[in-house]
Amino acid sequence: MGKASSSKKVQRAAKAAASSRGTGEKRERGFPLLVLAVAVLGIGLVFAARASREEQVAPFRTDHWHSAYEIYDCGTQRSPLLTETDPDGIHTHADSLLHIHPFNSSATGNDARLGVFMDASGLQVSTDTIDASGVSDAGFVPIDNSTGCDGADSEIVITRWNVDGADGLEAETTYRGDYRDIPFLHEREAFTIAKVPVGEDAPAPSAAVLAQLDTSTGTTNFESEGFELPDLGLEGDDETTGDDATTGDDATTGDDATTGDDATTGDDATTGDDTTTGDETPTEPETSDSEG
Repeated sequence: MGKASSSKKVQRAAKAAASSRGTGEKRERGFPLLVLAVAVLGIGLVFAARASREEQVAPFRTDHWHSAYEIYDCGTQRSPLLTETDPDGIHTHADSLLHIHPFNSSATGNDARLGVFMDASGLQVSTDTIDASGVSDAGFVPIDNSTGCDGADSEIVITRWNVDGADGLEAETTYRGDYRDIPFLHEREAFTIAKVPVGEDAPAPSAAVLAQLDTSTGTTNFESEGFELPDLGLEGDDETTGDDATTGDDATTGDDATTGDDATTGDDATTGDDTTTGDETPTEPETSDSEG
C-alpha cells in the first residue's frame, strides 16, 4: 500500500508540474500579442484623429490666400518657379505668387509653412544654397553661398515683408535658418529669398510682383499707378487672378452687359479668399530677427 500511495503522489506532482508549465507558456505567448494589439490600435487612433481633426488656426481648407515671393542672387532677380505637382495645396503658377488653398490638413493651420511649398515646387533653401533645378525649373542655376557677393562674405536669408504697413512696405522678420518652418500667417504677405552680404535683409519685393499681388487679391494698397502688369504668358490662367480657370466667370468672355449680369463683378474672381486674419496664428521658428 505504501508503494502505491507514493506512486500516486509522484504522478499527481508530475501532472501539476506539467499543467503549470502549460499555463506559463500560454501566458508568455499571450503577453506580446496583447502589447502588439495595443500598439496597432494606438497608431490607428492617431492617424484617425489627424485625418478628422478640425483645424483651429487659419488657413483652413476653405481659404484661398495669395502671397508674393521672389528669389535674388546678390541683388539680381531670378525667374519665378513653376509648380508641377501639388499634393497639399500650396503652389505657384510661375507668376511670383504663392497660392495657398489647402487640400488637406497637411497644409492647414500650423502646418501651412514654407516647407510645404518647397516640397511641391522642388525649391531647396539651406544656409549653403538656393536651388530649384531638380524639379520645377530645369534651367535654374543654383545660387552658391560660398562665392560671396562682390567680394564680400554672404549668407542665405528669407525676409518676410508687411505689404500693407501703415508706413508702406516694411521688412518684418529676416530668417537665417529653419527656412522650412516659416509659417504663412495671413493673406497678402511677401517673401524674398536671397543671397545677400552678411547682416543684410533680402531685397524688397519688386513693383511688378506687388502689382500682381494687388490684382490677385483685389486691392490697391500698393502705389502702383502707371505700372503696366507684365504678360506672364500662362496658358489657361485667368489673368485677373493668376489662378487656374476654376476661379469663376472670365470677365473677358463678352457677357452682354445689357442682360442684367454684372460682368465686372459676378463671382468674386478678384479675391476668392477669406481675408479674415483674426484667428490665432502659428508660432514662428526662432530666428535672429532683423526688424525692418
